Amino acid sequence: MEEKQKIRDLVSQKDKITKEIEQIQHECSHSDKHIKFVSDDKGSASKPMWVCKICGKVLNIPTQDEVKDWIEK
Repeated sequence: MEEKQKIRDLVSQKDKITKEIEQIQHECSHSDKHIKFVSDDKGSASKPMWVCKICGKVLNIPTQDEVKDWIEK
C-alpha cells in the first residue's frame, strides 16, 4: 500500500510540474530560438526543429534553407 501512495504522490507532483512548465512556456516570448534535434514521442526518431532557448518549447519545423544554414555552421 505504501508504494501505491508514493506512486500517486509522484504522479501528482509530475502533473503539477508539467502544468507549471506549460504556463511558463505559454507566457514566454520565444525571442531566442535555435534549431536542434528533437525526438518523437516514441523516442525512435529525431528531426530538426526550432526550439526556444529560454523555455525549451518546441516551436516549429525549420525550412530547408534554415536547416542547410544550420548544418553549414
